[in-house]
Amino acid sequence: MRLGVPPSPSVEVARARTAPLAAALAARGVAVELVFADSYDRLADLVLAGELDAAWAPPIVCARVEAAGGVTVLRAVRGGSTAYRAALVCRAGPVVDLARHAELTAAWVDENSAAGYLLARSWLAGRHIDAVRAFKRALFLGSYAAVLQAVVEGRADLTSMFASLPGAPARTALDEVDVALRARVQVFAYTAETQTDGVVLPPNPPPGALERLLQGVAALTADPQGTSALRELLGCEELRAVPVRPTSTALQALVTLPGPR
Repeated sequence: MRLGVPPSPSVEVARARTAPLAAALAARGVAVELVFADSYDRLADLVLAGELDAAWAPPIVCARVEAAGGVTVLRAVRGGSTAYRAALVCRAGPVVDLARHAELTAAWVDENSAAGYLLARSWLAGRHIDAVRAFKRALFLGSYAAVLQAVVEGRADLTSMFASLPGAPARTALDEVDVALRARVQVFAYTAETQTDGVVLPPNPPPGALERLLQGVAALTADPQGTSALRELLGCEELRAVPVRPTSTALQALVTLPGPR
């Protein structure tokens, strides 16, 4: 099976992280050839061209492949959930006035980050505000810590970050930063939800691809060592087979929009 891997945070790091996973699968009788894409767009292109049997993909790639007829069959489980949303954040005190967007600076994590940019981009578009061009300035700073620091220091007026859904244990990316920093910001809105990253199949997958994939995951999760490999290498508690549903209507709407810059 040819399994595509995204460049998160780089091809070199992805190669180092996922090689043990391929070895663990091989030890359980499931042969996997890892194919490392140098960008998220390239990963989607490879899936849609039928050059991969499946891919481990972030939500925006899942959404693009699904829009062309593919299907996401396994989802990462984090905090017991396979879905999340984004929280829009500003400095503590008066809530930022988006009517003054041309005077504001936005700080985003990365142009491919669902919670750190894309969900906010969709939410703002619904209010006729372009997440980059409508602001005085838009910064892409690479991490939640960096965008929060920019807001606290006054270099930016708003940002976006991960948040759990209502009904799930309350979690946001603010839980992972210093308490003093957290006290200086506030959530002023929540976006629509997205499903988590997962394993997506092309529109016309090779015969038996899904069965081989599920066999491999079942073999991994059948023992503590395999479960530990998933947790460490993919950053999730488990991979869960889920009902077929769109990754996110918010992200689907972005698939046909021009890029952020």
